[in-house]
Amino acid sequence: MISAIIPARGGSKGILGKNLKEINGIPLLGYPIIAAKDSKYISEVYVSTDSEDIKSVALKYGAKVIDRPKELAGDHSLDIDVMKHAVEYLNLNNDIAHLRATTPMIQSKVLDEAIEFYNDNTACTSLRSAHEASETAYKSFKLPKTYQANGYIDIIKPKQFMDSESLHGDKILAFITEYTHEVDTLMDFKVLQVLYDKNKK
Repeated sequence: MISAIIPARGGSKGILGKNLKEINGIPLLGYPIIAAKDSKYISEVYVSTDSEDIKSVALKYGAKVIDRPKELAGDHSLDIDVMKHAVEYLNLNNDIAHLRATTPMIQSKVLDEAIEFYNDNTACTSLRSAHEASETAYKSFKLPKTYQANGYIDIIKPKQFMDSESLHGDKILAFITEYTHEVDTLMDFKVLQVLYDKNKK
């Protein structure tokens, strides 16, 4: 089984209180928790945070909480340091599904497909989800499609990154998803709200 870890700090660039802003009455943080808890392969769901407000919401939606120190919750804090802290905090040995509150439009079915794909490719050091770039990096329709990481799901191995400076290692398995919306700006949030409203109709 795999443990899910969702980093969600109190401060945020762009949108104040971003992780707790609601779409359809559910905070952004609630969406990845709900999807992870519905997964066939994720055994535990954790939220790593320095915020009491985020902690309360995480517990409300059924996640467990990793109390993250303030020095790992700044604008320049690195994912690898947050994950190393989480592994030490939990004394964790199993693989980790790295999910994000800023990528809320995720489904447990797709998480399960990613985990199955990862389990079938044991030589990889990690898995990263990606979608087709809206404009190819080669600027030509005659050349290959390009893809960009989208934060839908990453799967990482403590045995790979705990004694390394690389969170993902050098054998990264790509898992292709449909286009995934991330929330970094107020405009991104408004776009997501429109998409959710459209899906309700």
